[in-house]
Amino acid sequence: MSSEVLLKLENVHKHFGGVKAVNGVDFEIYSNRITGLIGPNGAGKSTIFNLITGFSEIDDGFIYFLDDDISYSSPKKTVDKGIVRTFQIPGELKTMSVLDNLLVSPMNHPGESLLFGWINRSKSKNFEKRTIELAEKNLEIVGLSHLINEKAENLSTGQKKLLELGRILMMNPKLILLDEPAAGINPTLIKNLSKVIQDINKNQKIDFLIIEHNMDFIMSISDEIIVMAEGQTLVKGPPKEIQKNQKVLNSYLGYSQND
Repeated sequence: MSSEVLLKLENVHKHFGGVKAVNGVDFEIYSNRITGLIGPNGAGKSTIFNLITGFSEIDDGFIYFLDDDISYSSPKKTVDKGIVRTFQIPGELKTMSVLDNLLVSPMNHPGESLLFGWINRSKSKNFEKRTIELAEKNLEIVGLSHLINEKAENLSTGQKKLLELGRILMMNPKLILLDEPAAGINPTLIKNLSKVIQDINKNQKIDFLIIEHNMDFIMSISDEIIVMAEGQTLVKGPPKEIQKNQKVLNSYLGYSQND
């Protein structure tokens, strides 16, 4: 399967006062892959997510998505281009049903305009019908069809993260950024989450960049791993190579092969 450069960071910097959170980061990620982003706390991983998605503004450097310069794009513009992210804590709409959580996700609903909704009732109804069908399909993809009418607040942490994935699928993404998806999930649901992510990548042709501290999870699911340390890119490569890399053992795992 051929790949192209999907996302590219060139000499990206972000400082907070005297703290160099991101200090000249360079890396590329390719299409048709699941890419892991790992490193110790404070390495700059979450800041990188914020810069890619427009939640923070870069101080210097460039960010490209499919050759388009998105260095200073707003969160809305990055979503419009097909980049959607999650956060460490799921943001479900607690009192709404699982289905309704997905139905509010699509953008540019024709019914959002009162005048359009009144004049073009048939178009608005057709859009709603297609949206419901898409929501039902996406709930099946993430394995939550059996909870379609359940209130979101009653789901487990793992189910809420699957729900968040379902909501993202409603936004027609090209690249999904997941921030610690395995955190707080029991081992059984982690296996389920792994399968869902891999199936979406393979069958829906949607790529992933994933921050994760669960090494078993990220090494098993990723095609490639990027390691950050002290605001910089340390190494990049296939999981098997990363696990044996001396720089990673020293900087991330905190010991050397001679220990």
